[in-house]
Amino acid sequence: MARTKIKSTGGSARTISALSTTTTANATALALKPSTLAVPPPMLETADAHSMWCMICRDGGEGPIVLYECNVCPRIMCSKCIEVPDSYVNVVQRPTVSFLCLACHSKATLKSLAPFYGFYTGSLPSQGGKEVLPSFLHLNGKYEMASSSIMAAGPIAFIHFILGGEDPICTLVSIICKFLETFYPNGGFTYVEVTFNVASHERISEYELSQVDRVVHITQHLGHNGRVVAFFSDHSEQDCGWLYAGQAPKENGSGLEYVAMTVSHVLTTVLSAYSTVLKNTHIVFLVCGSVVAHSKPYDQLMSAVLHFKFASAIVFTAKRFQPLVASNFFLAFAELVLVEQLCVRKTFPELLSLSGRLGLHTKVILMTPDPTSPHRQLECTTFARAHTQTQPWGMEVPAQCPQCGSTKSWSEKVALTVRADSHQFAETSNPSVTRYVYSCKYSNCGTAQRLAPHKFIIERPPGFMVNSARTTKVWVVPGAIYILFTPFFDERITQEPGGCI
Repeated sequence: MARTKIKSTGGSARTISALSTTTTANATALALKPSTLAVPPPMLETADAHSMWCMICRDGGEGPIVLYECNVCPRIMCSKCIEVPDSYVNVVQRPTVSFLCLACHSKATLKSLAPFYGFYTGSLPSQGGKEVLPSFLHLNGKYEMASSSIMAAGPIAFIHFILGGEDPICTLVSIICKFLETFYPNGGFTYVEVTFNVASHERISEYELSQVDRVVHITQHLGHNGRVVAFFSDHSEQDCGWLYAGQAPKENGSGLEYVAMTVSHVLTTVLSAYSTVLKNTHIVFLVCGSVVAHSKPYDQLMSAVLHFKFASAIVFTAKRFQPLVASNFFLAFAELVLVEQLCVRKTFPELLSLSGRLGLHTKVILMTPDPTSPHRQLECTTFARAHTQTQPWGMEVPAQCPQCGSTKSWSEKVALTVRADSHQFAETSNPSVTRYVYSCKYSNCGTAQRLAPHKFIIERPPGFMVNSARTTKVWVVPGAIYILFTPFFDERITQEPGGCI
């Protein structure tokens, strides 16, 4: 039988709890301190701080089309979407005239409505500026985006950290890159692939030295208003949740094998060289769910998110995560979070609603810093697809009856318990379902064992439903999203793991 390439991001590897005693101190210092690479100050901005795309039609400008830049925000509006009278076309382009885009006007007049004039002389209206036009601006078109959207303003860099070795990791980052390049036709987008092997002290030294030029390139590309998005593609050891560090000689000397090390060692060693550009970035971990299935590796992962001060981190829980299944999710993430620059936490349910098939494969964890906490604390939310028959409240229903071995044998109508007291789940108008009871409908289930047909119960966990429609009693829409829980992680109460769990 032919061997095919493995597409998932899990597996088995030899685990090494620490490097040898002669190199441990050096490696620890590297893991705990920020990068000391000599990075020059950023160059002047390589791209205009304003967007290149009209906030109404999402198109650019060429030929006679004029792009008007807002004096308050990076948005622009084009002459196709706002009708400037012919006699005022040259007037509104004078340097003494300020322009206020539709989004900023709407925000400023939220409590006290006012006509949209757009152009003001002397200064903005809040500072006493006077309208340039004799009447309000006429709009051609409609909002196709949220009013808070900002279309791809400022340069952006993708940094893809990917495990090196003989077996390439399946990834979808190139698909997202192709999508984003369209929004940066003048070179505002750059992609940097960082292959790592940090399984020994010598490999760590080679890796750190090889990143100098890349960090310089990214820093100069970003200028003063650029953004970074990072991806971390790696395998995870399925029995303890450690990450693959790279390849090292086998103990019997017969070749190379992959070596897994603690999550804290791998992440700090690989990411520290880029600490100056990773602050306030979004990072996506394309690894299997064993990292979050074991408590100590998961704690180390969350500690790293806090240590590098990421704006957000996205993790998947599938035991054998297939990155290609998440294609729709990441394209939606690129459009809404990167191009339109919407808040990732507020937008996350919408991203998942556009990626229904992803929920059949995995739950998704979103980590963001808690801005209200006086200490460094993460808000970690687990999102799951909810379906009455297959995943009630995101809890998986077994594919096979353990008693008779039949598949897809659960009764379509489930028994359920309801209660009137549902304040815990923000449900006050209707009774709340608290459990589902599933029965095997195979007629001979339990006959051989002289038992009744198999039944099992799924209790409702803490959480609430989002993006779903309901009947009078129970949510039934496939693809609804259930938020299982939102705990907070405080790194002050964590400890370093001593080995595999």
